[in-house]
Amino acid sequence: MSEPTLDPILDADLAPEPDHKRADLLIHAFAAVSAFALIGMFIDVWQMVFLAVPLFAVVLMLKGSLRADGTWERQSTTAILAYCAVLAVLVAWSILSNGSDTTLWGIPMSMAVIVYFIWPYTAVVAGLLYAFVFDRTIDEKRLSGVAG
Repeated sequence: MSEPTLDPILDADLAPEPDHKRADLLIHAFAAVSAFALIGMFIDVWQMVFLAVPLFAVVLMLKGSLRADGTWERQSTTAILAYCAVLAVLVAWSILSNGSDTTLWGIPMSMAVIVYFIWPYTAVVAGLLYAFVFDRTIDEKRLSGVAG
């Protein structure tokens, strides 16, 4: 047994038991997405590389929100999946509109989706999502750091 600390949040006796199954799964998923993107690079299919972006986002965000005991907080996970679903739709829209003669505010539709939708969406919403997830998982991560 370790000595109890003055701060109950940092008491090692209260630390959750680590479980690495989901972390291992996410690391394997990261490797699979990396292989998918790498194959797209080698065979010169830019769409495969571009489609890997929302896949990387969901895998890395879920890894970042994983609690020390191997669980996810429901609201954080829902927010991450919703964010990445919207990102995937925007990426698919950009890919599907490639080669179209349609323009939006003076630039081709595929580039307009990136400049006018994907860029602002990731710049603003990703930061808010990070703050939301971090706020919900910080105590568990601090607690597990003391236990180790």
